[in-house]
Amino acid sequence: MSLLTSKWPFYISGPLLALTVLANLYIFDDELGMGEALRVISTYSVDSVAEGELAAAPAFDWQLGFLAGIFLGALLTGFLADSCKAEFMPEMEGTFTVKTLKTVLGGMGGGFLIMLGLQLAGDTVYGSFAAAIQLSTGSWIFLLAMVITAAALAILLERRANAAQGKGKSKKKGEA
Repeated sequence: MSLLTSKWPFYISGPLLALTVLANLYIFDDELGMGEALRVISTYSVDSVAEGELAAAPAFDWQLGFLAGIFLGALLTGFLADSCKAEFMPEMEGTFTVKTLKTVLGGMGGGFLIMLGLQLAGDTVYGSFAAAIQLSTGSWIFLLAMVITAAALAILLERRANAAQGKGKSKKKGEA
């Protein structure tokens, strides 16, 4: 059981991730990611709004199943870990209607930003990783930029945390 709960070293988890991506490419004959599933859902939503009634439901393929599995898996994990509560932002001021409206608008805004980012990037990080394994130049550039940005952000956040704890303060003149 400790194999499932302990941290794995990078030299085991990295090759396993790469082999998983290659196996999925072989099985599904397509790059994995949520980009196509979100495009299908957004096209369905646009068609439904344009027609004024619910359009024909899209075919439930592995990509929509992947997207649904992410949502249901996160929800199930939250409930099993006792860290998921059905609340509508209780720390905010206002009535129940205002809190609910802010929650719904915040969720829709976050979903819109995720879909916009996926459209601009072309796919998710996992899809870019799968494309990089196939030696896609654009995916390598994206992954390199992502790693550099993440490293810079981690350094800045670590310095900020150290400064807040007083570790980053310089010594006064005359102290040894």
